[in-house]
Amino acid sequence: MSFPEPVILGNSEPINKIRELVKKLADIDLNVLICGESGVGKELVARALHYYSRRRNQPFVKVNCAALPAELIESELFGYEKGAFTGADRQKLGKFELAGDGSILLDEIGEIPPSIQAKLLQVLQDRKFPRVGGYKDIAITSRIITATNRDLQADIISGSFREDLYYRINIIKIAVPSLREHKEDLELLINHFLKEQQETYKLPDIKIPSHIIDLFYQYHWPGNIRQLENYIKRLSILDNVDEFEREFLVQVNKQQKIDRASLQIEAEIPSPDTHTDEPDVKKFSSLKEIRDKAVYKLETEIINKVLDENNWNRKKTAKILKISYRTLLYKIKELGIKPY
Repeated sequence: MSFPEPVILGNSEPINKIRELVKKLADIDLNVLICGESGVGKELVARALHYYSRRRNQPFVKVNCAALPAELIESELFGYEKGAFTGADRQKLGKFELAGDGSILLDEIGEIPPSIQAKLLQVLQDRKFPRVGGYKDIAITSRIITATNRDLQADIISGSFREDLYYRINIIKIAVPSLREHKEDLELLINHFLKEQQETYKLPDIKIPSHIIDLFYQYHWPGNIRQLENYIKRLSILDNVDEFEREFLVQVNKQQKIDRASLQIEAEIPSPDTHTDEPDVKKFSSLKEIRDKAVYKLETEIINKVLDENNWNRKKTAKILKISYRTLLYKIKELGIKPY
């Protein structure tokens, strides 16, 4: 049941800390919540926790909670007995049973509907459950790892995520950094993905022009390592550097507009009569705060525009923006968006 060693690539301080934390926590059987933006490698960290633990030769089972319809999540997690519902013509084992003495990763835990959150909380507390339509309790012996790219504390405030479940899964938290927080690893990652493509498709030596690499360092990487990997795949397979550069420059320019908006929102120039040798840090916002405010402003404008163009059809708007309906409702509330 073992799989190859998961390699967490990078020599930067944030990545070194993640590797150290993973090895330290591998054999500590407490629930772990892995947080981070989409594409940073949360599943890789979960697999590393499993690999370095004494459970490594047992199953590693991943459940993508966002990909399962609400009506199927319960039976997928806990299984069902024959005759439990229409169409249940045989007994089915759930993911918790299939994980056995190994590890189970509940990916995108924030997408589980509140009705299932209540049952999951009970299961995590009791470490046992009956299959759907059954009465016999089945013990959980697997390690439970959860992952999310959502702000679960914001979801708690909005009422879409249970606070008691949050504290149950968040005994230990691992925050995986975004790619922009360790850009010093870019070259190593690029070379790794190039080599991977060469070996997979038997390609000749692949070289990415230095001016493209320079653009990579300027970019904000909203899709993180997954986005970088996809770009490298495209460059190596299609060999369309000029076309790629034109399209990528559009993305870089968009990011630079956001950065300029950030500076316009929060830039504060100290008055000459208050100048001292020591900077008054209280007068200035952090770069993170500046960027967050710029993003909020841009999000508000975009969501408003799409809502107006679709006569405030929120389901259609969510689909166009490629976010869940629930996320859109939270954004509307958070940003104070109202019909004109």
